[in-house]
Amino acid sequence: MSMSGSKGLLTLATRNLQARWEETRFSWRDRKAREFEELYLEELMTSVNSALRVIDELDKLLEKVHADCE
Repeated sequence: MSMSGSKGLLTLATRNLQARWEETRFSWRDRKAREFEELYLEELMTSVNSALRVIDELDKLLEKVHADCE
């Protein structure tokens, strides 16, 4: 699988998670829901965004390596 394919899958999975969380928040609105979001989801989203940036950097590096080998 290519880097762009991996990035696409990660982006799609993240969007799906965000959509399911928004659905869940309609029925789960207490303090524990806020804690869960702050402790787990916000950190996860930050990590995913970092991973997406790294995937972009790796993709560029792999393109350069490939071009240098031709």
